[in-house]
Amino acid sequence: MRKSLSTVFVGLGGLALLACGGDDSGPRSGTGGTGGVVLTCASLVAPPPDCDKACTSDSQCEASFCQNGKCVANCTATEGCAAGSTCNTTRGRCVPNMGTGGTGGTGNTGGNACQSVTITPTRSIPNVMFLVDQSGSMTSDFAGQPRWTAAHGAITGIVSQLDSIVRFGLTTYTSDDGDFDPTCPRLPVAGNPLAGAPRVDFGLNNSGAISDTNVYPSSYPNDAGGDTPTGDSIDALMTIIENDPPPAEGPTIIVLATDGLPDSCECPNPGSCVPGTPSSHDPEVEAVDAAENAFSSGVQTFILSVGPQVAQSHLQQVANVGVGLDRDGSQGDAPYYTANTPAELDMAFQEIIGSSISCDIQMDKRFDDKEKACNDPASDVRLNGVPLSCPTEWRVKPGVDDVIELVGSACDTFKSGDATFTAEFPCGAIIVE
Repeated sequence: MRKSLSTVFVGLGGLALLACGGDDSGPRSGTGGTGGVVLTCASLVAPPPDCDKACTSDSQCEASFCQNGKCVANCTATEGCAAGSTCNTTRGRCVPNMGTGGTGGTGNTGGNACQSVTITPTRSIPNVMFLVDQSGSMTSDFAGQPRWTAAHGAITGIVSQLDSIVRFGLTTYTSDDGDFDPTCPRLPVAGNPLAGAPRVDFGLNNSGAISDTNVYPSSYPNDAGGDTPTGDSIDALMTIIENDPPPAEGPTIIVLATDGLPDSCECPNPGSCVPGTPSSHDPEVEAVDAAENAFSSGVQTFILSVGPQVAQSHLQQVANVGVGLDRDGSQGDAPYYTANTPAELDMAFQEIIGSSISCDIQMDKRFDDKEKACNDPASDVRLNGVPLSCPTEWRVKPGVDDVIELVGSACDTFKSGDATFTAEFPCGAIIVE
């Protein structure tokens, strides 16, 4: 009887059981110091040089494995393993000595019996903050309804669809002529009477909080301001994010939804600003600078124009610097989005959010034989119970040995919401450490 490796991924994560080639007579412990004491980076006499380096997966560790965000090791070639086991110096773990097996037999007999261990696969969870223009022009007609209402419907719709696999947050922004720091820009903050509704911070299952009429009403607020201090608002939002960062297991992005060119706190009416003074700084340049600074702090910005009023040149510059390209397009142009109907709004948000959701499934074990995992008939990889083909629908991600990557239509299904992932691989496909 052939034993196999089986992984199970339910929703955002789950336990996965595997069976893989091992020595049935050797020690069962994957680690072990002299006399059964598990050594660590701190207790090893000569730990690997990458011990304690920050990491998110084993592939980022050179001679150790990733645990709780740091590279750790239990052994080296000269210390740390009990009798009957040897140090896997690639990962700094003790592994049972492999038996040689018999000859002329079939199945897993003698020293080649498969050994069961447990792994935990995880998916990347993006952090998405909507930054929504609350200026007076958002009351303008948009295919029979106000722009504000159309944007509200599109945003709450995608949040309700994906809030179990994306950490969503939301804040609106505006200001009024005559506002002075700190009331410009106005980002909703609980407890600030000038701010209106409270900001919604990053979190899973946030659809209820974001669709709350006291937080993000579908009708334009009566006390909203009239201006669009976009650059100031991106800067203010980045201060909030940096002071209370979301988990780093996925990308953090700002989705900027606006319907007009920016002004600024210093210059709420750009045409009347005094040349040669700080208030004369171009608000469009200020907005591009803010998106560029956000990227340098690890946060991408995607811009969506609700209606046709935002100049394409400005949209393109914000889009470029928002993902780390030169604003002049010399490194190529990033996509920006203009929507003139509710359906186009829905499509734009779907594309922006979809691009932030990874189709990678991170393993805490490594593939030993990628070709065997892909081509052996005993491999059985499924999404929502439907078998997937390798390499057209799944593959071991190129350049790493501990990530399964879904591709094509399987990736699209994975991005659409909660999904159940299962996989079985034959013995020898995955390393047991």
